[in-house]
Amino acid sequence: MNMATTMENATLRTKPCLALIGDMVGSRELPRSRRPKIQERFKEFIQYLNKRFAKDILSRFVITLGDEFQGLLSSAAPIPDLMWDIEHRFSDRDLRVGVGFGVLYTPIPKEAINVDGPALYNARTAIESARSKRSLGGVFVGFGEMDQVMNGMARILSFHRSRLTQQQLRIAELMRKGLTHMEAANQLKISRQAITKQVRSMGWGAYTEAELAWRAFIEKWVNPTIEKKRAKNHN
Repeated sequence: MNMATTMENATLRTKPCLALIGDMVGSRELPRSRRPKIQERFKEFIQYLNKRFAKDILSRFVITLGDEFQGLLSSAAPIPDLMWDIEHRFSDRDLRVGVGFGVLYTPIPKEAINVDGPALYNARTAIESARSKRSLGGVFVGFGEMDQVMNGMARILSFHRSRLTQQQLRIAELMRKGLTHMEAANQLKISRQAITKQVRSMGWGAYTEAELAWRAFIEKWVNPTIEKKRAKNHN
């Protein structure tokens, strides 16, 4: 789709939003023989994100430059789940993420290309910070005094996830879906006692409480701020 067609199908918008930019860590180091398959899985992963978070997507995620992708969100609500999926649903390489909050100067197309404005500038600043500091789990810019909390929660949750084994990650995925220990044990074909031991060993209770706190902070402080700025801009 060329720029003229994209802008023709776009909708004007003055309300602020969240822009997300992500890129694949160390993609230039990939052997040429592996790149086609990884690129195909990368495309499939972007399609998965668009389907999984469709309710909160303002402009669909799209691969922009090589191994970089971007999208626009109308709400911060999916951020915890989005960060989890970005870290663990695409296993070929780590993915860095920068999230910026602000308005846009251009219309909103169906896919997040040919867009410009403070939301994108902040997302670009965030992804550059993620690169320079080698930060995973999301870097957030443009949320004002809430930047520190958003980034603090992102760092500690990402650090916790990085210490999980592959077996623990599989268990965690099932726990996030609401399965009981017995149901998880049946799916993984191990004993319930083994699930309980792993859940305790990986500190899943502490992780869950921290993620719930992040969700509560977003619900109480971040999203109301977005709505307030939307109302102000609308008036």
